[in-house]
Amino acid sequence: MAIASILIADDDRNLSQTLAGILQTEGYEVTVVHDGQSALEAHQNITPDVMILDVSMPVLDGLEVCRRVRATDERVIILMLTAQRQVDDKVGALDQGADDYMTKPFGTRELLARLKSLLRRTTYGPPNP
Repeated sequence: MAIASILIADDDRNLSQTLAGILQTEGYEVTVVHDGQSALEAHQNITPDVMILDVSMPVLDGLEVCRRVRATDERVIILMLTAQRQVDDKVGALDQGADDYMTKPFGTRELLARLKSLLRRTTYGPPNP
């Protein structure tokens, strides 16, 4: 089975690097960017299988990134990972095209389980480390 590629877009550099390390240990190919415009550019250049987006980012927020990506790409899995906890925030993100929504702080095991669940629906299953 092919290895899934994941694009992390989060302006919290410590969190994104920690998350990247966890995902790489699990066998995923990971790219990290720190703002919404860079996320759009990376999406075009590497065509990831999964995008993990923070909502609050500079240049373009994660909801706008999600909306723009969904306008041209129904294939990519979008997981919002954010500190915004209100039901309206969650519903808004899902309405913009996100496939799932998790709040920070998050549990690593839950995040990995959600990724595996989302990937089961594509040609990419979980990686085989």
